[in-house]
Amino acid sequence: MAPPDDDPTALSAPLVPGRLVKERWELAGARIDQALQDDLVVAFVGAASAGKDAAILALFGVDFGEVDPIPGTTDRLRAVPLDAAGHVVVVNAPGFGDLRDDVNETTRQLVERLDVALYLVNADGGATEDERRALDRVRALGRPVLVCINKIDLIRPHQREAFLAATLHQLGVQPEDAVTTAFDPMPALSPSPIGLDAVADWITRMLTDSGKALLFAKQLRNKAVACEPLIRSAARKAALAGAIPVPGADMTAVTAIQVQLISDIAAVYDQKIDQDIALFIMGEALAGAGRGFARWATRALKTAGWIPGGQLGEIAASAMGASIASASTYGVGQAAIAYIQRLKEGRALSAAEVRDVFDRFAFAWKDGRIQPGTPQRVVEAVADESAPAGGEE
Repeated sequence: MAPPDDDPTALSAPLVPGRLVKERWELAGARIDQALQDDLVVAFVGAASAGKDAAILALFGVDFGEVDPIPGTTDRLRAVPLDAAGHVVVVNAPGFGDLRDDVNETTRQLVERLDVALYLVNADGGATEDERRALDRVRALGRPVLVCINKIDLIRPHQREAFLAATLHQLGVQPEDAVTTAFDPMPALSPSPIGLDAVADWITRMLTDSGKALLFAKQLRNKAVACEPLIRSAARKAALAGAIPVPGADMTAVTAIQVQLISDIAAVYDQKIDQDIALFIMGEALAGAGRGFARWATRALKTAGWIPGGQLGEIAASAMGASIASASTYGVGQAAIAYIQRLKEGRALSAAEVRDVFDRFAFAWKDGRIQPGTPQRVVEAVADESAPAGGEE
């Protein structure tokens, strides 16, 4: 589907070289095809009361009790595929302490292929010595393990911080490897699961180096939550690229990052888009005539001495600067989500709407209102704002 033709200059914006976008689009597609052929095993471990089934349902939209398990898995350790090809497998187990020599080969292979594990603890009962020993057996596998202190909604708000600190001390877990969750919260306390964004962010970071982050994100039930860690990761990469003190080098690198990001977001949503749409989103976001973020970026670069004049087109041949590259990439990612979500509803965003979404999110990232760890509900609140966020300085 082609982008709306309400701005004849959209595809010739000086900040977005069309030839480079087209080249990178082909590379991005090849990378995604390869990534989605990989295998991923995610385990949910913990006592029966910990909420493993609720966690799997909240994250992946799969009712574990209604899905046929993979043949050969045991009563204690059940596994189901999340995709038709069987590339992504979820394991539900009380622990891995029963892996004796006589355990069947299917179970053993699943554990050997394990990529990440979530260990759930029922906050209502607190941590026990048995849970500490079970967690130690999971960690002994040498895989990343995230501890989810689940059903946190049952703990009074003013007691949660002390409760969390005490529980992590009992389990011997560092704060960076733990989150508080309520995968099936009491409706009166929260209308939706708590902590999904933190879980998704942690798993994405753990899977990034192995190239399996996209495979995980594509299976998540909430696509906006799935894409958020991908966008933040791209923004961090763009910050490094934007700091390259070589005229033009940063623009090439940042463009490549943003093209890959749009391609990844489309894959998560399972939406086919072409390179012209990617170019339209980037062109309108980064170079919409007279838009707030573009004007701010030009002034910021001029003040910093990066460019001698005030012409927008000169940015393409100058170092964008880390903060500008990072914020613009975050804004492009959110504009891509908005565009693809609307496309799945049967229509495309206009150029003005793309610019509006970009400006709001780019300024929110630049101003620090969205940071690593910012809950998804805060991000969505920015999306609902009626006017661009940030200074028309």
